[in-house]
Amino acid sequence: MSIISAALPLRPEALTNGVEDVVAEAWSVYEDVKSLSRVGVDVAVTVTPGTITADLTVNPLAAHLLPALIGELENSGITRTPGGARVFGTMCEGRVHLCVTVDSAEITVETIEGLVAAVDTDLDAAVGTPHTGHLA
Repeated sequence: MSIISAALPLRPEALTNGVEDVVAEAWSVYEDVKSLSRVGVDVAVTVTPGTITADLTVNPLAAHLLPALIGELENSGITRTPGGARVFGTMCEGRVHLCVTVDSAEITVETIEGLVAAVDTDLDAAVGTPHTGHLA
């Protein structure tokens, strides 16, 4: 991969090579995203200078993978949404931010309970929102 240094004058060839390298890497990510979609995890990845953010939406086909996936997160928290739950956390020493959206209407209560047990903080409980035993 070409490295473009801000300290050097920018040559058009260096810029072109850098863009070509990024696009080549994006194709690799694209193939991985397609593979994950086939097993029930839709992924959107945003890369900006200094941050990588991955938004995952998990459908019932992949619900059994949720506790293991969430267990890998650092600084994780869960909050309820009108249709389920959203888990936030980081990976790779905080350099990657992950948001996992789960539709509770499509997965079991046991899976949601596993998610709550796997995260560091129940954000709704931390701010004093009463939990009625229902996710919605």
